[in-house]
Amino acid sequence: MSSSAADPLVSLPKFTGVATCQSSGCHGGGVGYDQCNTWATLDFHVRASAILLTARSARIVAGMPSNGATPAGAPENPSCTVCHAPFAEIQTSSPGRLLPTALGDEGVSCESCHGAASGWLRSHTRTDYTETQRIASGMTDLHGAYGRANTCVACHEYLPPDVAKAGHPALLFELDSQTVSEPPHWRETDPWIGLHSWLAGQAVAFREDTWHMLTGAPDTAARWDALGWMLHETAADLKGTPEFSIPADSMSGKDLASLEAESDMLARSAATFPWSTTSATDLLRHLASNGAGIARLTDSQRRLRRAQVLAQALDRILVQLHNQQTDFPGAADKLNVLFADLHGGDGFDAALFCRDLAAFSSTLGKS
Repeated sequence: MSSSAADPLVSLPKFTGVATCQSSGCHGGGVGYDQCNTWATLDFHVRASAILLTARSARIVAGMPSNGATPAGAPENPSCTVCHAPFAEIQTSSPGRLLPTALGDEGVSCESCHGAASGWLRSHTRTDYTETQRIASGMTDLHGAYGRANTCVACHEYLPPDVAKAGHPALLFELDSQTVSEPPHWRETDPWIGLHSWLAGQAVAFREDTWHMLTGAPDTAARWDALGWMLHETAADLKGTPEFSIPADSMSGKDLASLEAESDMLARSAATFPWSTTSATDLLRHLASNGAGIARLTDSQRRLRRAQVLAQALDRILVQLHNQQTDFPGAADKLNVLFADLHGGDGFDAALFCRDLAAFSSTLGKS
């Protein structure tokens, strides 16, 4: 038997590390070629593995159940490294896929998002190399909101129950604002990328939460309900998007699987939706008028989650409209009040939020 037949890892692409990307002639040079410099100095991802050395991470790991085999320390714990230090996780699970230039403490670096580079590192700079050829050689497709959302959602949306119960902060995946905060190390040409990213990202997040509902994962229902409600209202208002069913309190496995497929269709459509100032303004007004969708709930967690998702949506639409030279006097101040209302956590006052939502809505005028 050949070595490649005995060890399937031999045929898989290898990770080469950020050192192979950051030379001055590649992505470590001047303006337009400074992607690695942006990552190293400004990007939150570069600090992902260092977070595992903090006292807070130690406390979280100490609160997780031990199965007798899992290392106690966060820098070695696979529940932590899988997202915070991908190369460290690969070093443990598939060491043959790491070349000597790939270091375990790189954090979330180039290949964490772009894919293991051994198959495309030398060829991807060729001017005659098409995007299809790059992807076929192993590069992750990150051109467009749908591909980016699929790449980011795995680490940014769902926490294993034992990690969440041990004190890890809750995750609220929202692709647009998190991309802006990253910050981007690429040149964006899509003038409506904000709303493409926001809606495609929320639909992908809901798709993943629906899958977790299918597998019986706990602590997902409130977030799942909030995203589904907001997406239903959005799809109902935007002409040309696929129909999107509103989630019900009790759904069969078949119904959940159908809803999972609907959310993926919505995500694909959202990534290329033909936004205009009119459609964005109409949606902003429609969502801002939906306080009743929060007020009528009796479950406090569901009320809070819906308010969080709604405030995020209003924020991203308002920012995109500002970028398109459309502003509503007083709206930003009223939106800040809504975000302040959310800081109460378990003490969230839904009635106060809905009153402040009405005040925000009044700044938007009428269609």
